[in-house]
Amino acid sequence: MFVGRISEMEELEQRWKRGQFEFGVVYGTRRIGKTTMLQEFVKGKPAFYFQARKADEKDNLTAFSREFRKLQGMDEHVSYNSFSDAFDSIVDCSKKLRMILIIDEIAYLCQKSKALLSLLQFYMDGAFRDAKLMVILSGSNVSFMEEILNNRNDPLYQRATFQIHLEKMPFNEARQFVSDGSHEEQVQYLGLFGSHPYYLGMIDHAISFQENVRRLLYSKYGTLLDAPEKILPVGVSDQNMYNSILRAVAMGKRFSKEIAEAVGVENNYVAKYLSSLLQMQVLEKRESFIQNKKTNYYAVGDNLLRFWYRFIFDQRDVIQNGLGDVMFAEDQEGIADFIARSFEDVALLWMEEQNRKGKLPAFYGTFRNYNVENSRLNRSVELDGLAEGLGKNKNRLLVIECKYRKTPFSMSMLAHLKESVSLFNAYDVIDYYLISKSGFTSDVATLTDPRIHLVLLDDLFQD
Repeated sequence: MFVGRISEMEELEQRWKRGQFEFGVVYGTRRIGKTTMLQEFVKGKPAFYFQARKADEKDNLTAFSREFRKLQGMDEHVSYNSFSDAFDSIVDCSKKLRMILIIDEIAYLCQKSKALLSLLQFYMDGAFRDAKLMVILSGSNVSFMEEILNNRNDPLYQRATFQIHLEKMPFNEARQFVSDGSHEEQVQYLGLFGSHPYYLGMIDHAISFQENVRRLLYSKYGTLLDAPEKILPVGVSDQNMYNSILRAVAMGKRFSKEIAEAVGVENNYVAKYLSSLLQMQVLEKRESFIQNKKTNYYAVGDNLLRFWYRFIFDQRDVIQNGLGDVMFAEDQEGIADFIARSFEDVALLWMEEQNRKGKLPAFYGTFRNYNVENSRLNRSVELDGLAEGLGKNKNRLLVIECKYRKTPFSMSMLAHLKESVSLFNAYDVIDYYLISKSGFTSDVATLTDPRIHLVLLDDLFQD
């Protein structure tokens, strides 16, 4: 059953119903759900979907010819002489009945056929437009797809009528994958697997969260035992260095200097790898709330990959030798700590959705954390989420504090939080959102301050 991607599907449907020529670029990292979404979109519509191969131009043309001719009920053993001939045939069909042409993993095709983008430009400007064809180019090579959109020298520059950068799912869509479990289990799943549909779709709802983790990651037959090979861009050279960097970041190294030290290389040397990982969208460079470049830091944005490099990377050989259960038992405390820390990700995902829906006191900009070792309070300060109001509400500050503990959120915790927030005393209005797994002590629960908003675990799952 297809789940989520509501806004993206609505956009595609609206574009189709307009009845005009459309050229869309759909892109995102591997396994993010592009193919599934596009195949769901074309159901019941006259469409030709072609998945390009990592092969030469002739083999791709042969496959393109065979699949399109078969779709049209023609002799599939006859191959077109060129992609120009193939596109002419598609145009002829589209003149009779408006149709959709999707070429997925277009980068594979262009690697061996350098002139294809120029050929597509010719057809986009002429025959495709006249036939009111809906053309979608899709791919997981993010940098290549962004070149199509943004490079002035690219033949298709400024020709797209729409673009969809497919990212992780919003909270309300992701939780549909785990809605069978208790609220605590749902948080555990979302904390470890994130809002990534590929991972969430692997969950076996007949067994517990712990058993799912054991089977998927700690079994020599586990589907996610080789998660990076399934998720990371293919064809990356010097994989050992990339692995070392990702492990360092997953273990908590946030800045380039400390990442370089952990890997054992010079800072300048690691910079090019960090740049590549950012370009591939494997790493994220996050801004602190104060947006000082010195406080920008690196993070593995994919929760499952962050888990894998922290717990599985060094133990994969042991797990493959059948001792995964031993490692799983030893890692229980670490896994619990990982889930507790990932609760912040889940809570912020929920808060972002509340913001989009207009359910907060005002509309706010990007949610960012704040983490400094030495502050004017003579102590370290760590704040889970801060956001400034938009427009006329720029004088408002939103503060988010997340606690995934066995003990309730107490008045002393609130006092500590307020002291930390005193660093940002330029704001006229400050709203606190306290999100706690174990609730609140009675003195906090009975507060009447309208600026303090108490959120229980169950509140995250109320429609």
